[in-house]
Amino acid sequence: MALAVIGRPELIFLDEPTTGFDPEARRQFWRLIESLTDDGTTVVLTTHYLDEADHLADRIGILAAGRLVALDTPAGLRSLASGARVTWEEAGAAHTETTARPTALLRDLLARHDGEVPGLEVVHPSLEDVYLDLIGDAAAAAGAADAADAQVQS
Repeated sequence: MALAVIGRPELIFLDEPTTGFDPEARRQFWRLIESLTDDGTTVVLTTHYLDEADHLADRIGILAAGRLVALDTPAGLRSLASGARVTWEEAGAAHTETTARPTALLRDLLARHDGEVPGLEVVHPSLEDVYLDLIGDAAAAAGAADAADAQVQS
């Protein structure tokens, strides 16, 4: 890495650079990448660590079955998800609802529970959730295309 950055290049390609790093070394490496981009270097980074992509990337491309299935900002990709998962307890039973309007659901829950909702948890979709949805959709589309090809050849 030192040889790659010593000449202050305009462009650097990094392929899975933090694989095998412990969490502290990984964060230090992230700071190095951030300092490079702050100085004007363009970094093309491949990674399977979606938290790393979320933290470092201005734009993320997701590949599945050899095709680019999404290209957007991290926030733009997260907006593709179906909604937040809200979990709570009511009358001794656990309830879960996925909604695009979690604030409205929370307002209703707060009104029913006099301000405190037992077991309340709100989880917004992560890039990993979006990735899994996208590659699942891509795999299903590839399977359908293969089936259609097989029928045409029959």
